[in-house]
Amino acid sequence: MKGLAPHVHLRLLRRSRWRVAVVGALVVGIILAWLSAGAYVVARKGVYAHLHERLERAVRRYGDPSLTPGSLIVDERGRPLPDLAVTEGWETGGQGFRIVSTPQLGALAVLQLPTRGSGLRVVATPAQEELRALTMFLQVLIALTVTGGLLALPVGYALAGLALRPLDAAVRERSEFVALASHQLRTPLSVIRTAVELARAGRGVTRDEALITTLEQTERMEALAARLTALARAEAGSKASAERADLTRVAEAVVTGLNPAARQGGVGLALDAPGPIWAIVERDEVADVLTALVENAIRFSPRGGVVTVSIRANDARAIASVSDQGPGISPQDLPHVADAFYQGRNATGGHGLGLAIARAIVERRRGHLSIASSPGHGTVVRVTLPAGRDATG
Repeated sequence: MKGLAPHVHLRLLRRSRWRVAVVGALVVGIILAWLSAGAYVVARKGVYAHLHERLERAVRRYGDPSLTPGSLIVDERGRPLPDLAVTEGWETGGQGFRIVSTPQLGALAVLQLPTRGSGLRVVATPAQEELRALTMFLQVLIALTVTGGLLALPVGYALAGLALRPLDAAVRERSEFVALASHQLRTPLSVIRTAVELARAGRGVTRDEALITTLEQTERMEALAARLTALARAEAGSKASAERADLTRVAEAVVTGLNPAARQGGVGLALDAPGPIWAIVERDEVADVLTALVENAIRFSPRGGVVTVSIRANDARAIASVSDQGPGISPQDLPHVADAFYQGRNATGGHGLGLAIARAIVERRRGHLSIASSPGHGTVVRVTLPAGRDATG
């Protein structure tokens, strides 16, 4: 009863992890690309601003047309370079700052100024080093972006494994749940099939006996289907209403309704409640919870034992507890008794869904169900719920 085959489950998990990892790596790559583009734009603006400032200083310093008629080329410190020849064509263009490339001088930063007679027209300065540094910076940014995206892939795969671990556990648990439910339904179907085949073959089972067996097993399957429906509704994520219920009144009704069953088993039922205790829960829901708990307590109580239902208030919490004098629960079974279909070593029938349904209802109401027990000392199941405005009414 493994539900999904292990290799199929593992393949689905790996596929999901890789999808999450690839999407994460793409997101990281895009973010790094945007950051790199922004850093490059800022750096280029800074380089261009530095070159522009150098040219403006040269204009202010060597603006006399008698020094350089028509054009001026300065070095990194703003000093004139009279030995460099002006190539025809590079100084043409619109007014303002720009970068040009010449075969003789390489990259130049050029500042084109309005012509004033024979005054200064063009100022230029070599920009090879600045542009080379800018190119290297761009290459570093590209390398970091690619490396970051590639590194994000294995890191994302590992992190996806951690993020998907709860989902993986939930899928495994649901798969096992489906397998257990199928097994629970398969058993009565097998009994019906066997009874019908024996009756048809006339091998020790009459038709009436086969019909009785079929009816009994059908009722068992109906009860199981009802329990599964109740569990599904209890686990549903729909928003819980803000209704209030008096736990004392609900407990009184539950005890009264189950008294005949308790007397038949030789078990006493007692209610210990000081007065009205209000909790934020629907009356029918808390009635289902208490009924399941009391039925379990009666089932496991010896003749002459007493099952006690206690209702108390503690600050902002309303507490209902059901205690019995039964054989108790072993330490091995205690962590699992509220799991669906789990039946311990002292199981006495049922489907193992009562506590699972009760816990789901309580947790849906932002409450908590706890079980305290030890072999030979009975069991206490405590349900804690948010109290109404005033827990005592």
